[in-house]
Amino acid sequence: MKPANYLVLPVVVLGFLVSTNAQQNSTQVTVSSVVTCASTSDQRQHCPANTSAGIVMLRQSSETSCLLGRNWGYDAQGVWVSEGCGGDFATGSSSRSRATPAEAKAFAEPAEQKELAAVTTGTNPKLDYTGMFNPYGSIRTIVSISDSEAQVQDDATRMGINFSTFGSIKVVGTAEWGINLVQSETTFNAGATTAQGFGVISQETQPVFGARLGFLGVDFGPFGRLTFGKQNSTHYDITSYTTDRFNVFGGQSTATYVAGTDGGQSGTGRADQTILYHLKFAKIFDFGAQGQLRTAATPQAFNGFGFSLQATVLPGLKIGGAYNKTYFNPQFTNAVFNGGGTNYWSLGAQGKWRNLEWGADWTRQSNGDLVFVPDPAGGPEPVAVGFSASGVEIYSRLWFGKFAAVFGFEDYIPHDLSPLINSNFRTRYAILGAEWHFSKSGYAFFETKLGDSVDALGKDVSDAAAIGFRYDFSWKTAHTE
Repeated sequence: MKPANYLVLPVVVLGFLVSTNAQQNSTQVTVSSVVTCASTSDQRQHCPANTSAGIVMLRQSSETSCLLGRNWGYDAQGVWVSEGCGGDFATGSSSRSRATPAEAKAFAEPAEQKELAAVTTGTNPKLDYTGMFNPYGSIRTIVSISDSEAQVQDDATRMGINFSTFGSIKVVGTAEWGINLVQSETTFNAGATTAQGFGVISQETQPVFGARLGFLGVDFGPFGRLTFGKQNSTHYDITSYTTDRFNVFGGQSTATYVAGTDGGQSGTGRADQTILYHLKFAKIFDFGAQGQLRTAATPQAFNGFGFSLQATVLPGLKIGGAYNKTYFNPQFTNAVFNGGGTNYWSLGAQGKWRNLEWGADWTRQSNGDLVFVPDPAGGPEPVAVGFSASGVEIYSRLWFGKFAAVFGFEDYIPHDLSPLINSNFRTRYAILGAEWHFSKSGYAFFETKLGDSVDALGKDVSDAAAIGFRYDFSWKTAHTE
């Protein structure tokens, strides 16, 4: 028999027993009690319960998807939840007992039974489940309008898979690929860029597939999480309060995706070849440490390191800061940054209150970004010129039922400029947008940027607008031996 049949059988039998009880009060089912347990501020919560005969989830009350073994489970003392998961859990009984009308109704509702089957994969005691797979993806496309021109662009479509074993110590992993549905040399979304050589200009069309994330590690529960590979950096821990929150624009003032790359080599975005450690402690703090490896041919043991610290100071309010140090090749540093060291600092806050969510980031980078300008020696290829800058990015989304209004602001002001860069060089614009969420997974949107940005050569950057569509999907399946 296939594993899926083992997963469905207990749910069907349990639903049949309780449905019969709802119609005939004399019928008994193996339900002892219902326990409500919820993780607030993403913290782990333990709720006492009799788990000797197992636990199933009746309904999910949180916006965060609850995955057995990842952010909820049970032990000999009760049910535990973490990472924002919350819901109602039914405890079993080793002896026959009478279910209450409320419990019978909860089990009898077809929608609840479907949700039960989706979120309790792995509870079948007849099978030995070793882990959970979570394939996911996001389809995104836009029509961009700028300088009286319009074109269809891909907007960071991606597909990936998460994996986690069960148990107090878990093996975890993620692989994610960007998929370019529309061949295009440009994109409005800074976060959509795939990895390019830092300081290397490319005129080639973006590949159909590009590696976005890929890492493997171990989750030690209360002792932290250690991962290796290409993954979101400690700098991104803070700048993600605003970066990648808009649909099309934004992400240009936080020194995350610098030099037209995905921040892989600078260690600020989707950092390449990193060792990353995260630890949550004292119920409100989240500490991150990052080391970025160099190749064996380079003199330094690392080409960068970073730290982040976040604190949930109030329910729905988080603040944080990060520092990142990057060591580029000495020849490149001397040629592009005049021998100066590269550093990134960031401070931020994010919050959610009723139907408003918002974020704000301040960033300062020293010799951490660059532009391409004509070769002053008259060569045919542009040359890379580095600069320092300070930036502010603000993001907000206000909900009105299925509709949402998006507001934002970008201000990225370079300093210590080379004579090859125009003194008026800056990125400054407001973001206005609207969304229609026709389902929990998909929505259509309109977004525009309005400002007075000037590029590195002193040319005014025109305003732009985009209309688009986004659809996110994911499913969960347990792995058995």
